[in-house]
Amino acid sequence: MSEDKFPAAKQFGINKTSALIYSSFVLAGVVTTLLGPILPLLAARWTLTDERAGLFFTFQFFGNLAGIASLGTLLTRRGYGQTFVLGFAFIAAGIAGLNLSNEFACLFCTGVFGFGLGLVLSGINLWTAEVSGARRTAALSILNVAWGTGAIACPALVLVAHQAGHLGILIFGIAGLSALTAIAIAAMSIEPYERVNVESKAPERGLRIGNKFTVALGGLFFLYIGTEGSVGGWTASLAKRMGSASGNLWELAPMFFWAGLLAGRGLAPVILRRVAERSLFVTGLILAGSFSGALFWATSFRGIAICVTASGLGLSCIYPLIISWMVGHFGAKAKHTASIMFALASVGGAILPALVGFTSTQTRSLRAGLLVPFAACVLMLGLSIMLRERAAD
Repeated sequence: MSEDKFPAAKQFGINKTSALIYSSFVLAGVVTTLLGPILPLLAARWTLTDERAGLFFTFQFFGNLAGIASLGTLLTRRGYGQTFVLGFAFIAAGIAGLNLSNEFACLFCTGVFGFGLGLVLSGINLWTAEVSGARRTAALSILNVAWGTGAIACPALVLVAHQAGHLGILIFGIAGLSALTAIAIAAMSIEPYERVNVESKAPERGLRIGNKFTVALGGLFFLYIGTEGSVGGWTASLAKRMGSASGNLWELAPMFFWAGLLAGRGLAPVILRRVAERSLFVTGLILAGSFSGALFWATSFRGIAICVTASGLGLSCIYPLIISWMVGHFGAKAKHTASIMFALASVGGAILPALVGFTSTQTRSLRAGLLVPFAACVLMLGLSIMLRERAAD
């Protein structure tokens, strides 16, 4: 991308602008996955059941849904810069609130930083796609790697901070970095110039709710984010309950899932040169479903690590593929469709992890609860059969 696409390029340089945005996405990766490794600590603080603890995921993702619902209006009226500033300000306030001693205040603050994530995650993806032009795929891949880096680092940061007795300092540190990011973005003009739309050979199809492709696509968005949140969010709790079998490493369990996810996305461009998209999609779901189901029989930390790493590898290409299919199918109208699909994804991210907690409480077995993502993978395989009508990339 060239510098002349940004009004601020001459003053700040496009490299500085990109570095700030991608760095902020690393931080967003940390914040997105923070609940997973700290959930056992929050549950212990107030002696919560799994069903009650699952409400933290619900508040985070419904806050995320509210952010996504507000995104279109904010981008139209305020632009990318002010929207991102607002998003990171909400993240800073919400994360800092996790240090409060009141359970309901912490739940509310979880919704607050979830709202900020809704603005930041979807908004930065749209910003990157808009400014990258023909290099959109490569730019979005780098963005996903940046997010994955933060997601992988989060469990390790929590482990070190918890063992040192400085978890509260870590939480305030993440909040402080979020506030500094908001200030840095406010100091730069990141708005792209308006460009004439000369791209996309795909036909423009309106969003028809009854269309099989639309229904299947919405279901995939719903189930995928819910599956990702369920495995990544509850793995640390499962490892912790193994007691001495997991040593003092249970906080690191989600890291293996995010590492598998990141590795798979890094390898995807190479794999897609040799494997058809639909074959990769089906193979990935079979791999993810098989190993998420195998968590039911995992009896050691090593077993959990292997299962969640393989699950992450299997799921790694699913989200990029369904986004690609959405753009290919809807063409220029994909931007409007995306808000609905992202909203469905957020609802799935709220419901499925909470369903894991509910099932665990009712059956008195978190292993049984983690059969929820296995069932979701099976359903996604079924929905993939409906994706026969698809525009070429």
